[in-house]
Amino acid sequence: MVLFTSSVNAQQISPWIFGQNHWMDSRDEGDRPGYLSILWPKVGDSGIKMVRIGGNGYEHRFPDNNALIAMIDSIRGIGAEPILQVPRKYSAEEAATLVNFLNNNPEREPLQFWSIGNEPICNNEGEIDKVYSYLIRIAPAMKAADPTIKIFVFDACTFYKEAYGVLCGGRLDITGRDNNGNWLIDGFTFHNYPNGRVFDRDDVVFGGPFKIRSQVIQLKEMMEEADRKHGRTGDAKLRWGLTEVNVTYVNPDREITGIGNASFLGGQFIAEMYGIGIEYGAFTVDPWCLSETDRVQTDFGFLGLPSEFYPRSSYYHTQMMASHMKGSFLPSASSNSYVRTIATTDDGEIVVMILNRDQTKDFKFDLILNKDGISPKPLIIRADAGLDTVISGVIPNQTTMMFVLSKTGEILKQFTYGVTHNLKNLPPEVQ
Repeated sequence: MVLFTSSVNAQQISPWIFGQNHWMDSRDEGDRPGYLSILWPKVGDSGIKMVRIGGNGYEHRFPDNNALIAMIDSIRGIGAEPILQVPRKYSAEEAATLVNFLNNNPEREPLQFWSIGNEPICNNEGEIDKVYSYLIRIAPAMKAADPTIKIFVFDACTFYKEAYGVLCGGRLDITGRDNNGNWLIDGFTFHNYPNGRVFDRDDVVFGGPFKIRSQVIQLKEMMEEADRKHGRTGDAKLRWGLTEVNVTYVNPDREITGIGNASFLGGQFIAEMYGIGIEYGAFTVDPWCLSETDRVQTDFGFLGLPSEFYPRSSYYHTQMMASHMKGSFLPSASSNSYVRTIATTDDGEIVVMILNRDQTKDFKFDLILNKDGISPKPLIIRADAGLDTVISGVIPNQTTMMFVLSKTGEILKQFTYGVTHNLKNLPPEVQ
């Protein structure tokens, strides 16, 4: 039996936890076709609440003011909030001008969330001093223009422990106040595509999530130490985010039954990334990306090919979670390592998602709403809601089920979404 191993209790879920990346539209990269301008209604239906305007493309081809306003208005038009990446080449004056343009206009709602630079030290941790140089040039100027903004750094291509440690409380500490008394930065973000050109199904099910979970734990420990060092408490505590993530950085194919970004398993992987964010208090988790369909190797989007743009597994997993998972993290566990659980609770509902990643096995299960109950079933799911309630069922192989329960354990909704639905471009069944 997999025991309750998390030490996290009543971790509040960020209102921006369910995010995505703004990539790509027709104007974003030369003559490459992009379709975001016609996809916003579908994007909005996914339930996401954060959209990052960032990445390598915007680092080198930052939008002009008109395009930027259109992006921000599109994001806010679906009820989400942008986080905007300032290019690391900017001078202090250019960064301050951008903040003033967007935030000191009485006719527009100010932009709350910002970042600086994208993947500056891939495979070269020794260049962290250069990162420090542009951060201390740009961040104080941005905070001087608007002290209320939140700045997240430094969006490395993976969690380089040594480099993050240098900036987070170490030799080049940026977690204190600047000369104007403002917190220099407000949190740390990183990217991770845990699989490369050669990987297998178990790497997606086990290896990738284990690696990212371990990195999150290490980063949180660093931030907590920096908080203590500088007396950062309450809303001033450092936050973390996973601002790019997917199964692999080299998508192998678009096979729904495969193991790439566009697969059914890829959607379950994204659900687990959101689950890690929920468990460890992420500010946001932003998979890459909304739509990029012109090349198989870079097709990471949660919407499929034109002209239908069918929602993929990653879309429907996002939608199921975003529609009901709120409040706080609820510890849960599975007796089978191929079956992952994610659970939340708030004043009105208990929500439990069960992800069966096994390729061939269906499981009879009991969902027990306390941490001590016993069951003879082959699969035991426990969610520590303190209730003497047991829900029984069968979960097919390669299938996700999600139960929305009342506070007393009655089933309000039951979602079922499997590879068979995905192959037919069908949404989850709801009972």
